[in-house]
Amino acid sequence: MQYIRKLLNFESPTWVEWLIYFGFFTILHIPSIRNFYNNDGPHNAYLLFAQSLEHGHLYLPASSPHEDMISFHNNYFLPYPPLPSLILLPLVAISGSHVVNTVFIVIILSCFNLVLLHKILVKFQVNQQFFIWIITAFFFGSGYWFALFTSHHVYSFAHITSCTFQLLLLNELFGKKRWWLIGIYTGCTFLTRQFTFLYILFVLGYMIYLHREKKENIKLTSFIALFIPIVFFIGAYMIYNYERFGNPLDSGYSYILFNGVLKERVNTYGLFNIKYFFFNLYSYFIKGFNIEFQGNGLLHIKDMDLWGTSLLSASPFFIASIRARWHWILIIAGWLTIGSILTGALFYHNNGFHQINTMRFSLDFLPLLFVLTVLGIKDLPRWLWKGMIAYAVFLNLLSFTIHFIYQTK
Repeated sequence: MQYIRKLLNFESPTWVEWLIYFGFFTILHIPSIRNFYNNDGPHNAYLLFAQSLEHGHLYLPASSPHEDMISFHNNYFLPYPPLPSLILLPLVAISGSHVVNTVFIVIILSCFNLVLLHKILVKFQVNQQFFIWIITAFFFGSGYWFALFTSHHVYSFAHITSCTFQLLLLNELFGKKRWWLIGIYTGCTFLTRQFTFLYILFVLGYMIYLHREKKENIKLTSFIALFIPIVFFIGAYMIYNYERFGNPLDSGYSYILFNGVLKERVNTYGLFNIKYFFFNLYSYFIKGFNIEFQGNGLLHIKDMDLWGTSLLSASPFFIASIRARWHWILIIAGWLTIGSILTGALFYHNNGFHQINTMRFSLDFLPLLFVLTVLGIKDLPRWLWKGMIAYAVFLNLLSFTIHFIYQTK
C-alpha cells in the first residue's frame, strides 16, 4: 500500500516508475491508437505534407482530401504552419505515411508532457498529495483529452504538439532560463499554432520580474539570445509563404475550401470580424454541456453538440485561476498573454467546430492557464476543487461515450 501511495503521489519517481506511468497511460489509450485507422488517420494532412516534403514539394499529394485545405493555382496546400509535418518527416521517410500513427505519436508526446508538468509542479512546491488530482485535471479534465482522442485529425495533432512546446517553454522559464532555448520553444510553438507566438508577452513579463524583483542581471545579450531564434522562425515562415503564394505575409487562409456554415460566415464576413464576437464569447464562457436529441418528441440521442462546451462548464476548476497568488507582474503578464491569444479567437470565424465538450482553441494557452489554476486552487476548499475535477473528468467520459456510440448511427 505504501508503494501504491508513493506512485499515486508521484513522489520522486524513478525511471522504472516513469515507465509504469507511461505504460498505464498507453494501455488506457489503446482504443484511440486503433481508432486511428477507422477514422482515415493515414490521410492526416500533416502526414501527407510530410510525404510531399520528402519529395521536395510544398503542395499536398493529388490524392489528398481537399476539405479545409487551400486551393491555389491548381494545387492543394496545407493551411497550417509546417512544423508538425517536419517532426513527422523522418518517420514518414523511414516507414511511409500509411504506417505512421499520429495518435501513437501523441501518446509519446503526452508521456513527455507528463514529465514536464511534474517538473513544473515540483518547481512550484505543490503539495505532493495533490499531484494526482492536478495531473488528472490537466490530461483528463480539460480539452487536452479530446485532442488526444482525435489526434488522427490534423487540428488535434497540432494542438498537442503546441502544448508540448508551451510546457517546454514554461519549464525552461521557471528553471534554467536559457533565453536562446526559450526563443527556440517560442518559435516552435509559433510554427505549430500561430497565436501561441504571444507567449512572448509572458516571457518578457518574466524578464521584467526577474530584473525588478529578483535583481537578476538581464543583459542586452539575453534579449538578443531570446529574439534571434524567434526572428529565424518567423523568417522561415515568411519564406515558406513566399514559396507557396508569392507573398511572405500571405498564409493562404483566404484560399481555404470551407463548407457549410463556416463557408457562409467567411463568404459574408471574412476570416476575422466583430460579428463573430458574441457567439465566441458565449461559446468560451457560458455555453453548457449539450447532448443533441432528435426524432419524435426529441427523445432519441443524436450526438454531442459539435460546437463544444464552454471552459467554465466543461472544466469548472479553471475558476481557481482568478485566485492565483503570484507576483503582480507575473499575474498581469500571464493574463495579458492569455487575453491576447483569446482576443484573436473571439473575432475568428470558427470557435473550434468540430469539438466535443471543450473549446479546443483554448489549448493555445492551456499550460499557462493551468499554472494560474494551480496557484489559485489552494485557496479553494479541498472538497470543492476535487469535486470540480471529478465532475470534469466525468463529463469528458460521458461525452466521449455518447459521441463514439452515436456518431455512426
